[in-house]
Amino acid sequence: MNKLKTILVGADFSDCSRSALEQATRLAKWNNARLHALHAVEYLVLSDAAYASHIPHEKLERDAVAEAKQRLQRWLAEAGVSSDAQALVDLGTPIDCVLRRVRETKADLLVLGVTGSSMIPIGAGTLATKCLRKAPTKVMLIHEGHSGPFRKVVAGVDFSEQSREAVAQALRVAAQDDSQVHFLHVFTGSWGRYALVPDAWEVDEEKAAQYRHALEQRLREFVGETAGRTARFAVIEAANHGHGIAEYARRLREIPCSALVVRPPAGAGAKAERNADDASAGR
Repeated sequence: MNKLKTILVGADFSDCSRSALEQATRLAKWNNARLHALHAVEYLVLSDAAYASHIPHEKLERDAVAEAKQRLQRWLAEAGVSSDAQALVDLGTPIDCVLRRVRETKADLLVLGVTGSSMIPIGAGTLATKCLRKAPTKVMLIHEGHSGPFRKVVAGVDFSEQSREAVAQALRVAAQDDSQVHFLHVFTGSWGRYALVPDAWEVDEEKAAQYRHALEQRLREFVGETAGRTARFAVIEAANHGHGIAEYARRLREIPCSALVVRPPAGAGAKAERNADDASAGR
């Protein structure tokens, strides 16, 4: 990633969020960035506990925040985080707390466990999914057990201007961790969009091969110089971009993997906002 100044990492005390903290710590040391660790104490949980236990709500809040702060500080110490890292404990819904702290800390990167305490076996958890959509910064989702260097990096390229940022991020991470780097373009063949037209399924294989070759050439030209690193270029057909990227990563036998979502720059306009976010993913 481009030089980071501030990293915010979410911690819900799950194994997955511990991996996120360890990865965030590694990235902070690499970039000499300030690290903030955040735990959100959910208000509704305390409200139910206060009602059921007849303990004053204010006391439960104080005790829960104090306990979470101590636990978070222990986590930071165990992860070898610099002493100037900040342990933050907020009261409220996790998504609101995260978005507010992203703005307040002006975080360049938000790091979260891909599932957190939800332990969803497939895909990203609820909080991670919301942050991907709403957080106004780069978002990195870390899979459980992935706290070390990235071994393979895949950058999704759709030829948008934002793809150039994804390419730059992928090359920088690959150079730092001495990892393989793959540049991937996913397309839906025009022949697949007119399935209701008679004989549309009969694809001219020669033309299809020319189509793919032209797209691969465009991909190589778009990526350009790779700073001396050996890179792999792939063009694959899929029903949609998400499935195509996931299937390609699965072929690398490195799934499940962590993922970085790169945001369009602020003020890029409505057109840029409609572009699919590009992701650099690796394990």
